[in-house]
Amino acid sequence: MSLYIAHILNINTDSINVYEQTNSKSSMFNISSLAELNILNESDRLLVLIPSSTVTSYEFEENKSLSKQINIANFISEVDSTFADPVSNNDYFLHNNAAYVVDKFFLKNLNTSLSELNTNIYVLPEYLINAVEGNDVITEFEGRFMISYSNKTGFALDHNSLTQYIEIVLNKNPNFNPLIFSTNKDLLNRFGEKVKNKSFDISSIDLSDINNLPNFFKLQISLSLFSKKMNLSKIQIAISLLALFIVMAGPKYLIYKNNTNAKIYSSSTFSIFKAIDKDVNRVIAPKSQIDQILEQLPESNFYSVELPNLDIFLKYGANYISDISIDVNTSVISIKINSMPDFQFNILKNNAERFNINIINDDLNSIDGFINGILKVGYRNE
Repeated sequence: MSLYIAHILNINTDSINVYEQTNSKSSMFNISSLAELNILNESDRLLVLIPSSTVTSYEFEENKSLSKQINIANFISEVDSTFADPVSNNDYFLHNNAAYVVDKFFLKNLNTSLSELNTNIYVLPEYLINAVEGNDVITEFEGRFMISYSNKTGFALDHNSLTQYIEIVLNKNPNFNPLIFSTNKDLLNRFGEKVKNKSFDISSIDLSDINNLPNFFKLQISLSLFSKKMNLSKIQIAISLLALFIVMAGPKYLIYKNNTNAKIYSSSTFSIFKAIDKDVNRVIAPKSQIDQILEQLPESNFYSVELPNLDIFLKYGANYISDISIDVNTSVISIKINSMPDFQFNILKNNAERFNINIINDDLNSIDGFINGILKVGYRNE
């Protein structure tokens, strides 16, 4: 397992100093794109330091009884008047009573690039590289001065701005007495008794300390990332997309189909009512309306129809009958028979008259002892 520290030198992320630590050995190299870190594997750790110009930090005490979103909203309401850009242009992070306002577009592009890497990633402000719990710290690193305060806020500046910035801090807080990791003469003269080490050793970074700091990394899911992480073939990607389409489109199709059937039902119901009574304009309660229409019809329009008793056919031949149609006007029944054994058909034929059913025509074929065809029978309808 190796620890890599990538220090982004500008907001274009086209110049990055990378430090590699493996088995107490350290090396440094420069890259122009984060994609060059694709050599890292799952067991490695990558610490990404972003420019202080992309992040502003504030002291803010969270209300633990409120949700993270409400705490962020409360923080924004307190400090939004100090923002140079619209509130929506930033991402917000709360961690250990500190709030961090990060350039949203910079961070999104950064996280998109980092998501392509197959390793464990931490993203934090550059000035927290040497944060010491409960202490203010000034660390000289790569020609810049990283100032981290005990409240986890901080800032980074170059040599030309250091003296002026220290004066401003001391005027505001005369007791400011930071730990010093630098060879700068001004710092040594002012805070000589607090010098910890005249040079910061990057190999002294402890991952357990990093875990106590905010992490701005968020995995950016995309189709290319998904296929890469899952190691999918083109066919598997196509199948996955098809399955996703079915899952998303299925409910919409069912709703569409249900609405279509409802319209057909409504239209057909109205057509039936219109055929019965031309004065019908709307069908709201079909059962009640049909009852009202029937009550208005004269009794002379009604006549009774006695349907035939088909119990004999259903009892002995139900498994071989695929269709039965009844014409009440001609009192004729058409029965479609499929592969009925001869002996079973003869039982039906010999017992039909007992149920007032007469065979009119049997357009039937007998092949290998099985009957197939249409049997037409008549029944008495008095």
